[in-house]
Amino acid sequence: MTETIDDTTRLSGETFSRVVRAGALAVVREQESLNRINVFPVRDADTGANLAATLKAAASRLGSAAPDSVGDAARVAADGALDGARGNSGAIFAQFLHGLASSMERLRNADGPQFAAAAVSGTESAYSALQDPREGTILSVLRAWSHELSRRAHEEDLPELLRSGLVAAREALAATPRQLEVLARSHVVDAGGQGFVYFLEGLIDSFGGHEPAWVPIEAAPHGLPPFSGEHEEIDDRFRFCTEALLTPRDDRPLSRDDVMTRVSELGESLVVAGGETRVRAHIHTNEPKRFLAAVAELGHIERTKIDDMVLQQLACRTTALGLVTDSTTDLPEDEAIELGMVAVPLTLTLGDEEYLDGVDITLDGFIQRILAGQGVPRSSQPAVADMVQTYRRLLECRDGVVSVHIAAALSGTVQAARAAANEVDPERIRVIDSCSVSIGAGLLVEAVGEAITSGADLDEVERIAERVKREIRVFGAVASLDFAVRGGRISPRLAKSMERLHLLPIIGFDENGKAVRAGVALGFDRALNTIVKSVVRYVDGAPARAMVVHSGDQAGAEFVAARLSERLGGDVPVVRAGAVLTTHVGLGCVTAAVRRLPV
Repeated sequence: MTETIDDTTRLSGETFSRVVRAGALAVVREQESLNRINVFPVRDADTGANLAATLKAAASRLGSAAPDSVGDAARVAADGALDGARGNSGAIFAQFLHGLASSMERLRNADGPQFAAAAVSGTESAYSALQDPREGTILSVLRAWSHELSRRAHEEDLPELLRSGLVAAREALAATPRQLEVLARSHVVDAGGQGFVYFLEGLIDSFGGHEPAWVPIEAAPHGLPPFSGEHEEIDDRFRFCTEALLTPRDDRPLSRDDVMTRVSELGESLVVAGGETRVRAHIHTNEPKRFLAAVAELGHIERTKIDDMVLQQLACRTTALGLVTDSTTDLPEDEAIELGMVAVPLTLTLGDEEYLDGVDITLDGFIQRILAGQGVPRSSQPAVADMVQTYRRLLECRDGVVSVHIAAALSGTVQAARAAANEVDPERIRVIDSCSVSIGAGLLVEAVGEAITSGADLDEVERIAERVKREIRVFGAVASLDFAVRGGRISPRLAKSMERLHLLPIIGFDENGKAVRAGVALGFDRALNTIVKSVVRYVDGAPARAMVVHSGDQAGAEFVAARLSERLGGDVPVVRAGAVLTTHVGLGCVTAAVRRLPV
């Protein structure tokens, strides 16, 4: 016979599962409001999505058939949260549940004092997960809540105890702007702390009782989006939010302390959650691959996640129109930030490994892997789902989106973007085929960004883009034909014949963006001079804007840029190609793009 438990006095496995699912649903419903007030530690507007993903993982793991004992249910929830944790707040919440489960693991049912003790244990565990715990965050709300539960544990039944804890949590949340200056400046409370309060509110609802009335002490739980001011600076100290889920290798238990010690110098916002059998490490870093290599020495990496926080911050600035492109578009980084450009990465495959272009592999990393003989590289367009997510995020705070991409003649990226636009909102998204690539597309994006900044609407921006792309020409030279042969773009016999004669093709693009031969040069040095002459001939004395890109030949690129600056006047930026572009043009390629400007 199943024991009947009064859930007003004791917490069973079934009741625990029910309240966790209710709390998770409350966070999922409010995730966009949490995204809008997310300013700490980085204004990347993903705290709501991260907490929702973490709690959905915990709730789905519990399933419809909940464990009978509260200890087993708590362990299932903690393991699910750890596996699904995303972001700083998600990892902290997962570690809180881990500590809660450890405290109740031997319990079949938990009364008020036992649950209060577990809450204190979970809070202490959450604090221990951080390299640098900060007050004014979800930690402060957890501490106030668990302290109130502990203080009143012997006085009230379980629902009343939880309501008292909710009051304390709300008071702590309202106080967070007094603890973190960035919250006060943005007129919001901490997003992670607010997420925990939403969780508690859902939990209380599941008992069928009424929540206590609440008048915020200082700051309301919601605020206007803190991204509306153009004066707000982008936090680019650490670009990538990187995570890894580890499991033991060779039956050796994992150590959170070892993980924290090994990677603590690689960035900030380090959170290490879990126990001996599973550990999730989260960090903000500029070296995601180095971080992943370091934790891989301590255990088997089961799952990773790398988010570009600079692009996430850009995506949340309030402007009339959002600007999207892909990782094959090249611009100087400071200009890309100035324009608010959000780039969706293509995927690069080397051997059995996949990388996101510009995220976890750069030109230097690509060159190292090619020289080490890691196989023939292959690239693929972004997934439609990635484009959908990007568009939806931007349309939360913008009237429309202009999406400019690599030529459809070269990649299926335009097709993926159009499919995503049709799924999200075709009236508010305009997909533009640049009919170019790299800095050619970059010059077009530059013109589109300037039009958006000037206040042009979607129709006007689209007209400008269609006109400007006809004013752009691209001329490039490759140092070797090896990659063209590997990719099947030139026959081995022709390549050998040209190499014997020391001939190199000058590459251009037709009006549809298809690569064509724009000339031939005897040797690479003459090819560079031919690029300069081709640009000058096309400009024909008109004012122009030029850029140069290279895939490993910095000196050659600077030579072309200097000659073009002399002939055209003005600065000619030099940028480094991404890994996907280098996959197609090979190492040592130098290319110039020029836009003829209106007189």
